[in-house]
Amino acid sequence: MPSGSLAPPDREEFASLYTAFAILRKESDRALSPWHLTVPQASVLALLAEAGRPLPVSRLARMLLQESPSVTSLVDRMCDSGLVERDKDSRDRRIVLVKLTGKGRRMHDTLRATAAAFNDELFGVLSADERTTLKELLQKLAYRNIQRIR
Repeated sequence: MPSGSLAPPDREEFASLYTAFAILRKESDRALSPWHLTVPQASVLALLAEAGRPLPVSRLARMLLQESPSVTSLVDRMCDSGLVERDKDSRDRRIVLVKLTGKGRRMHDTLRATAAAFNDELFGVLSADERTTLKELLQKLAYRNIQRIR
């Protein structure tokens, strides 16, 4: 639902958040296009780098708020690109682990180096205090509602 005067007053928060999300997604897609990456692929790289160890596909799916089959397809494409590899868990061979390759680590490092400029471009309209408040409000909204989709 686009924002603007068409949204009833009781839905202005949703409309504004939806519009902000759509802008963020389109700008993220644009920013990642030189590396031929999607937002979900960049998210997988970041999650694996932050974890510092291989993660099961099922855990990646929970962290990405996606279904396991969708993440399996995402990981397939990333394996084909040489960004990640699959491995079996040594304790439970049924569990598929996903780990960064050297190429995936370098890609993550490159993206991380440009992320601050991207954030400043998008959120620069807000003061430091407003950015802090926005982050806190969004975290509260997510925390209170995350169980609905898990």
